[in-house]
Amino acid sequence: MSEQQKACAAACGSNVIFGFSFLASSIAMEAANPLLLLAIRFLLSAGFMTILILTGVVRVQLKGKRPWRLIPLGLLQPVIYFVCENYGIMYTNSSFAGTMIALIPLATLFMGILFLGETCGPAQIGWAVCSFVGVAVVSLFGSEAGVVSVKGILILVAAVLSNALFMVLSRRLAEEFSAFERTYVMFLMGSAAFTVLAAAEYRFDGGQIAQALSGCMKPDFAVAVVYLALVSSVLAFLLINYSTEKIEARRSASFASISTVVSIAAGVIFRGEPFGLPQLVGSVLILLGVYRLNVGESR
Repeated sequence: MSEQQKACAAACGSNVIFGFSFLASSIAMEAANPLLLLAIRFLLSAGFMTILILTGVVRVQLKGKRPWRLIPLGLLQPVIYFVCENYGIMYTNSSFAGTMIALIPLATLFMGILFLGETCGPAQIGWAVCSFVGVAVVSLFGSEAGVVSVKGILILVAAVLSNALFMVLSRRLAEEFSAFERTYVMFLMGSAAFTVLAAAEYRFDGGQIAQALSGCMKPDFAVAVVYLALVSSVLAFLLINYSTEKIEARRSASFASISTVVSIAAGVIFRGEPFGLPQLVGSVLILLGVYRLNVGESR
């Protein structure tokens, strides 16, 4: 298997994982608000990665490098992106939120051209637009069905833009930092930011925080947060940061549509969310666009 094939497999695997994260987030937010959930999630993620470093399983070497360059990366992902994603799910549903993520390839394509000097032909743009049309189909009918709010749409658009910028910046920083180093600093920033934000939401009142945490002592929440922290954070972001080293940012991002299909299926099967012709047509258009974009690239 070539390096590019490994990178494509990593991008694909990470987005299969991300697809189930929408369902896990919905389950976890039945017991915790978005900021508290994010604080718990990234504290667990950063703690797990720290254990890997302290036990010598993984080595991190930042000496002689410029770690301050990772600050914008950590702000975009996970801080801005995950705040928007969680609140976006709250004001929409997991199927719609997963479908909105299909906008990431199109946004990353243009940002890659703008910031990385990547080239893209008319056919590639056309297939990326095909995915966008699929998103528009689902979005339009979802809104009419009354399951999507304008606030939720705008929040998810902000999530898409922050993730697209993250993909571009991660590829640029890959020359200096390993996938683990980028991911570790991202999660340290995320755990610090979300812990402060969550505490501020409870006015730094220890009693209120303890009461909120007591509501999280449920088996469903524990399973969901472990999946979000260790699988959908540590493993998935190691895979996505690895893929950005080997293939163009727009190609790595194009696999985000796989998470769309997975999240729709998970929402329908496990949550009883609606699935009809609009979701079917939209999903087909999204996957067709991504498939053709990558086939054209490989040629």
